[in-house]
Amino acid sequence: MSDRRNVFITGSSSGFGRDAALALAARGHTVFATMRGVDGKNADIAADMRQQAEENGWSLHVLDLDVTDEGSVNEAVAQAETAAGGIDVVINNAGVGTFGIQEAFLVEQVQQVFDVNVFGVMRVNRAVLPHMRERGQGHIIYITSGLGRFVFPFVGPYAGTKFALEAMAEAASYELTGEGIDTTIVEPGAFGTEFGDNMMPAADAARLETYGPARQMFANMAEAFANNPRQDPQMVVDALVELTESEPADRPLRLPVGDDVTPVVGPRNEMHAQAQTAIMAHFGFD
Repeated sequence: MSDRRNVFITGSSSGFGRDAALALAARGHTVFATMRGVDGKNADIAADMRQQAEENGWSLHVLDLDVTDEGSVNEAVAQAETAAGGIDVVINNAGVGTFGIQEAFLVEQVQQVFDVNVFGVMRVNRAVLPHMRERGQGHIIYITSGLGRFVFPFVGPYAGTKFALEAMAEAASYELTGEGIDTTIVEPGAFGTEFGDNMMPAADAARLETYGPARQMFANMAEAFANNPRQDPQMVVDALVELTESEPADRPLRLPVGDDVTPVVGPRNEMHAQAQTAIMAHFGFD
């Protein structure tokens, strides 16, 4: 594999996705930064990224992609494959968060979150993996969360998607090993991006009014989160750059990032790996 990689990133309009796209392009990689509304809600962001690419001579391509639309996903992947001759690394970054008392979320809201955070990843992988398997190489990176390994109140739907994604990514890692495709699950903590400001609130206000102590607990937690110092997103961007440029032998299955999650999630990942090895051996998997 060349030192320069062709990288396909979802959710590139803000946060980790945007910053990683710019950082990787600046290092000479060919980057396909995908987002919804390239000609609509994110037109200014897309134009700015394209301008930076032109001014700096970067190979950065901004593509329209809605991870909830299979046709949109397939079209964007086909454009990247045609332009670059193959995708080496996929960073599944697109996601939406939730914050509120779980009972007050409508089923339709939770379905929407799963459609983006879980089914959106499935759509991207299904579009990309046939090409990677044909070439016998590739690297799929998933942005999950520390909340895919431990649980807080008031983030149940979001954490549920991240627990699901952790399981699906690990299962796929076993299935893809023989195909020459590596998997890495990046588990960030709390960082100073726009993500926390855009979390979906519970829609059923009438149901919220029927709660007692939990409403005060929710208010206290919201205040604590608002006042908690957020870490520099560059930590996650640096991790994504390092993973993108890594060789197959150096790619971890899981990588917690952040001083708030690493001391907790790191040991849990080690214990999980030991238990997983034992149960796999019990059922005859090498």
